[in-house]
Formats: sequence, C-alpha cells, structure tokens
Amino acid sequence: MNFVEYPIAVGAKASAEEETGILRCFRSPQPLSDILEAIWDCDIPNARFAKSLTIKCAPGTSLQLIGQYRRPAEIHQRAKLLPAKCATHIQSHAVTLRPTGGLGVIIVSLRSDAASRVVQAPIREFANATVYLGDLFRAWEVAMCDEMLAAAQTSEERVAGVQAFLLQHLRPHTDNLANRAACFLRRNPTIQMSSLAARLGTSSRNLSRAFSAAFGLSPKRFARLARFQKILAERRRGRSWAQTAYACGLTDQAHLIDEFHDLVGEAPTDFFAHELSVGACGMDEANLIIQRAAPIARPITVP
Repeated sequence: MNFVEYPIAVGAKASAEEETGILRCFRSPQPLSDILEAIWDCDIPNARFAKSLTIKCAPGTSLQLIGQYRRPAEIHQRAKLLPAKCATHIQSHAVTLRPTGGLGVIIVSLRSDAASRVVQAPIREFANATVYLGDLFRAWEVAMCDEMLAAAQTSEERVAGVQAFLLQHLRPHTDNLANRAACFLRRNPTIQMSSLAARLGTSSRNLSRAFSAAFGLSPKRFARLARFQKILAERRRGRSWAQTAYACGLTDQAHLIDEFHDLVGEAPTDFFAHELSVGACGMDEANLIIQRAAPIARPITVP
C-alpha cells in the first residue's frame, strides 16, 4: 500500500511512549485514484500528548469525510461544534479538531470534481456545511465502518476498509462542464476565467452559472481555494512569505495576507502559530496543520 509517514512529536528527543504519534498519507490505485486526493490517518494513542495538540483542516477544494476510531475529538468551525463523523467542503475558516483523549482520525479527501461518484448529495450542499455521515450513507453502513475502524490494528487495515467502503459506493464518472472546469482549476488556479471558458468552449457567463450550480461557489472562488492549498505547500517547502506570494501568482506579500484574512479569518503568522517543527516538516502535500493547543472559548452552538 502506497503511503508516507510523518512523525508527530514536540522534539527530536520525544519519548516513543509519551509524546509521539504518526500522520500517514495514503494514495490509492485505480479506480479510486480518480476520485481520491488522499486518505489521512492521524494516529496519536497517548491521551496526554494528544490533548496537548490541535489539528486544523484548512480551506481547500476537496470534500472531506471525517471519521474517528478512538475517543472522539471535538470538531469546531469557529464557535460551532460539529458532528464527530461528518462531511464538509471547507470554503472559509479552518475546521479544528481538539482531542479529548487518545486520537484516531481518518480524513478522506475526495476530489470535488469526482466526489459525486461516491456521495449522492450535490456537492453544493456541503459548502461550509457539515453533514453527519449517518445522514449521507445508510446507518448500518456507518455502524459497520465504525466497527471496522475500532477493530483494525494498523493504519493499513483501517485504510483498506475505507477503500472497500468507497468502492462499494463508486458510480460511473459524469462528464460535465463544471467538473471539467474544477479539474483544470485544481491544477492551474491562476488562469483567467475568460481563458478557462475559451478552453472549455463556452462563455464566462455559462461557466460561472454551471459551476455555481454544481459546487455552490463561483469558479473564481474555487480557484482561490486551489491557490490557497498551493500557498500552504510552498510555505512548507521553506519559502519566505514573499517567495510564496510570487510562486502563487500574488503580486506581493500584502495580497497574500489579504488571502489569509479572507479565507481563514486570521493572518498567516497567526494561522501557523505553534505548528510543530518536527513531524509537520516536509508535509508540503497536506492541508492539515498540527499545532500545540491554544486556549479557545467553548462552542456556543451544537448541530
């Protein structure tokens, strides 16, 4: 099974029993490679260490399916408390996981242009929303998945079970204007919308209308989310903020700061504050930020 491991620890001398965990990124072979960006398994069995951390899921283009197999972490988006097992397309303000004990979280990142092959609800219904997995799939299927995750002894077993679940729900590909545009924008987020429309043989107006109907946001906003993922990747490669802005097609560092304020509601230095220097290093492909926990207000709303 193709995967990459990222150790989670406070420092190089952290005890294997006390302050460590593993984040694993799995890539799937055909036919799931056409719909999956990755499956992430965040495995931190030590309760004390897990409770000292916060995991952020940043805004991006993918539909996220989140499941848990140890003591459920609290999942927040700003002041809102979300279901422990949910599906969401994060368009603004990061979704934050705060462990309450030993942590085991599976995050399935589905490509937005192909997610409808697994989920039957229109992708636009997940825009900054959080759908309980029991409302998305049949209750007995979710229960079987829970049992499988709890019984699995290794990440490979957990991910193999998730892959089998996805294959059972896989439907044929639907080719349409919105999906073609989303696929292109994920790879080329800086393209002008008029140029994209011309490439796809349509007008900018028709493209915008079809895209908004499918995904619940404009193609320009989707492109900004794709660019934000690139910003995270460039920053993780050790580039300065000015270098990151240039690499991502932004005119200067001030525009990069504006992007962070608009998409996550805080400055880039605040967004990355307290990120673990060991473990997260090299995670340029991830849309996850693993940090030392900071005190936050208790949630005020419950779904």
